[in-house]
Amino acid sequence: MKIKNISVGIAGIILLIAAGLPQTAVAKDVEMNLRFAGAFISSNSLPSALIHVQAKGSPGKAVIRGYGSAGGGAISFPTVCLGLSGPMGSILRVSAAEDPLVFTFQDLSLLFADGSGEICVDLTTGLSTFRFDITFKGGRGRFEGATGTAVITGEAEPVSADGSFLAETGTIVGTIIVP
Repeated sequence: MKIKNISVGIAGIILLIAAGLPQTAVAKDVEMNLRFAGAFISSNSLPSALIHVQAKGSPGKAVIRGYGSAGGGAISFPTVCLGLSGPMGSILRVSAAEDPLVFTFQDLSLLFADGSGEICVDLTTGLSTFRFDITFKGGRGRFEGATGTAVITGEAEPVSADGSFLAETGTIVGTIIVP
């Protein structure tokens, strides 16, 4: 009986000491593997675009909105660009200097991102391909303090006569690091 009381007392002391020790935060890697579809609206007068897509996959269903700008970027006419090819002058490459995004998940958690990339447009068909490298820059809810990176790839097809309103599909693959 005396040994049992001593064992319980020692266990209690160990628990008190452990509870009083500072808790260290362990970062958690969250896989991002999303497919998305939605709309891309470009301006014919300003080098900017509005993005609105729905996504599903990991880490959950989300609505993604973004406002891209070619400000500080470059425009060129290569013969090959992100899988598109054609004669000189038929392919347009736009380097986008920023691509701020807000991911809104079903639980109303937010994830913020920004990055840069390029959009390649076949001027004869209006079809385009794109690739952006993004960095996560915090969020709200379960993504507060998030960091990490991902790659967005996709393609778009014009649905308006002037080519300024496009349907787009693609993927976002990377890792979110949550503190």
